[in-house]
Amino acid sequence: MTTGTNRQLQSVPNLVGLTQEDAELVLLTAGFPAPDVKYCESYEPIHSVVSQQPLPNSIRDSNTVIQVMVSQRNLVRFLPGIFQREDPTGGNFLRDFLWIFQHIIDGINQKIDGVHEIFDPHETPAEFLPWLASWSAFTIDENWPEEQRRELIKKAMEFYRIRGTKKGLINWLELFTGTTPTILENEWPFKGFQIGVASTIGVDSIILPPVNTAHCFIVEFPIHADDITDEMIIRIHDIIQAQKPAHTTYFLRFQGTRKNDTSWVPIIIGDHRVGAGMEIIDDDDEDSEDEDMDLGI
Repeated sequence: MTTGTNRQLQSVPNLVGLTQEDAELVLLTAGFPAPDVKYCESYEPIHSVVSQQPLPNSIRDSNTVIQVMVSQRNLVRFLPGIFQREDPTGGNFLRDFLWIFQHIIDGINQKIDGVHEIFDPHETPAEFLPWLASWSAFTIDENWPEEQRRELIKKAMEFYRIRGTKKGLINWLELFTGTTPTILENEWPFKGFQIGVASTIGVDSIILPPVNTAHCFIVEFPIHADDITDEMIIRIHDIIQAQKPAHTTYFLRFQGTRKNDTSWVPIIIGDHRVGAGMEIIDDDDEDSEDEDMDLGI
């Protein structure tokens, strides 16, 4: 059941008797926000919920903040007896005032009790990920999805051991793309001067200096060119540049050819940059066949 503002109406769970931590978990699981916690002195176990408002099983908006009274020992107990006296109405201003500091102290203690989670890549808050990565001198790209960054930090030392190897490069690319690439060592896609696919000089013409294939490799992805974004191509290039041996040259290739794409894709060989175009396939030409799309080095 929902209201006109798409807010769900649901039953308030019974929190009495639960610990403060469990009560918060139950509320979050039920779709309610974190509770408003207030302390009170009680004979119930410390940190257990004594009462709640609204009452259990009442129907409330899912945005309603549930107020819970939690059993706690007031700091006034550590002061001389004269400060613990109640006024004729049963109140004690100092006792009520010290609840503020009790909340602050308990908040700090909760963070200290959970400090071990900060050192776990899968538990630490997202803002701590760069700090945690720095412990192993590991640099992560903040533009990567959070889950991938956490997995990278977890495997940082493992990646260090195989950095610069074929296995290490495959693991990096597989983690980022979710697809296992094929790396062909000591191979190069061009044997020399090429004048277009149709024997005409055009955007697919390639002039390259001599290449020593002993220091070359090709990275092939089983992904069609239409399924890859320009941003992902840039990220893949960044990964390969960071993980490959410095003296090697690589060529990145995907399956098929992008249709209706007349853009130029740069090829880099050492410090030299030359242009390489992508073949344009006419949608109306039924005899056209997809060929491997070469996206550069």
